[in-house]
Amino acid sequence: MSPPRSDLLGALAVSLDEDRRFLEVALKDCPAGEAAQIEKLASRGMITMERGYRIWADMLGLPFHALDERTLDPKLRHRLPLDTAIRHQAVVVSEEDGVLAVAMKNPFDLLAVDEIQEVTGMSVQVVLATPASIAAAIGRVQKGSTGIEALIQRLMKSEIDSQTVDAEKLRKLVGDDAVVKLVEHLIDEAMRARASDIHVEPQRDGLRVRIRVDGDLDTLYTLPAGLHRAVVARIKVASNMDIGESRKPQDGRIAVSDAVELRVSVLPSVLGEKAVMRVLDRSGVTLDVKSLSMSAHNIGLFQRGYTAPNGIVLVTGPTGSGKTTTLYTAMSELNQADTNLVSVEDPVEYELHGTTQVQVDVKAERTFANSLRAILRQDPDVVMVGEIRDTETANIAVQAALTGHLVLSTVHTNDALSTVHRLVDMGIVPYLLGPALRCVVGQRLVPRVCQECAEPAQPPAPILAEFGLDATTAGKGFRRGKGCQACRNRGKRGRIAVHEVLFVSTELGSAISRRAPGHELEALAKAAGYRRLMQDGLEKAQQGLVTLEDVLAVARAD
Repeated sequence: MSPPRSDLLGALAVSLDEDRRFLEVALKDCPAGEAAQIEKLASRGMITMERGYRIWADMLGLPFHALDERTLDPKLRHRLPLDTAIRHQAVVVSEEDGVLAVAMKNPFDLLAVDEIQEVTGMSVQVVLATPASIAAAIGRVQKGSTGIEALIQRLMKSEIDSQTVDAEKLRKLVGDDAVVKLVEHLIDEAMRARASDIHVEPQRDGLRVRIRVDGDLDTLYTLPAGLHRAVVARIKVASNMDIGESRKPQDGRIAVSDAVELRVSVLPSVLGEKAVMRVLDRSGVTLDVKSLSMSAHNIGLFQRGYTAPNGIVLVTGPTGSGKTTTLYTAMSELNQADTNLVSVEDPVEYELHGTTQVQVDVKAERTFANSLRAILRQDPDVVMVGEIRDTETANIAVQAALTGHLVLSTVHTNDALSTVHRLVDMGIVPYLLGPALRCVVGQRLVPRVCQECAEPAQPPAPILAEFGLDATTAGKGFRRGKGCQACRNRGKRGRIAVHEVLFVSTELGSAISRRAPGHELEALAKAAGYRRLMQDGLEKAQQGLVTLEDVLAVARAD
């Protein structure tokens, strides 16, 4: 059933720029079959296994998949029964329109294809991959499945009722090797998928584990309901929570590595405790203004704000929009040998060498307000407050700004302009806010078009109309991902920030002080260079970085 041997030899000869006869000599005494030929050449250092299989895939007209951990959709890892996957050395790599793309060690095994189609009830598209990558992918699935199966068996033997389990017995159970490995496996799978959050949720018919990747929440596993108490209890123990307390919300942290930490929240619900783990990965963060994806226009306004000798610089946006990273980027530039930079945070997310960072601790009465008062007695030049949450903290921050300090912080508002009204509503008198406020950055994270499969695309007319455009004025540059291995057929991979920067000019500060109406504030803001999020999103869409639909989803104009 396989193509003639000479076909592969010819393709290899062209790719390696070698004479066919030289390859025939190199393959002397080699067993029949293309896989054996590639392996023989790889063992002699003439080609890598991956390159050989890519050439073979091109010759057969089949897709090739590297089976890299980060390019495989975690939801599909158990789409094929483990015994079937092991028997046929097969891995599901994608699912689209009722067709499963399956990487197989032997692409000509029609019996295996028939069995996979019968087991899954779907058509199969054969994909080529190296035997080592297939074995490694199956090994990862097998490792997780073994832990899950062992845990189920132990729970059944223990005869534990998931709702009335004895606390002492639960403490012993969470130290069980199978429980430990299961939780570690869930975290590993989420990390491989580049998840920002892991949700462990009790349901009436099972335990649902979901992960948030690039803003989207997807189901990773649905486990037996009997695992719920053991899994959540293990998470609580690992994050130093009280395992015996199940009536109150609790917070904790898990150190995965030197660079990765999980912020854990456990919340009681009618079906049991739900645990959410937010992934804080410091390894991939570059604290450089260029890495913020700000336009040159917005960078200029932002830098004018945080390089001022005094005043307040604020970053606003929803939870998980990258506010802290933006603040730390400004801090890293301000962190000089002749500058005393002190921060109070909850929690301290990144360690910044050369600064003094204070962790909020309510039990020790180390609140934002109390810490800020103490910091102002430490002769600071720059003060970073993790978040302005209340009137007391806001008032102290304003007073600090008016007495010669530069204050950086975050606040939760819908956009940069509404931050002015928010602070006034919190009790800051306008005649103090006007001269104190220097700059407000509003931002959102938008899914980035996958650059591996991006293709030109024209946004629909109603979407263009939202931006005040039509087909004749839209211009070119819009792109959309059609779906590929790198983005797991989403068409999107990663996220990019869109920004708006409100620089408070002298005229705008005076208008804030005299309680000018909103339309006047906006006119003065635009005169100082203010552009709304929608404008920045449109510019990034015209560069092919995002789609207009995704910009609208997070930054729709009022």
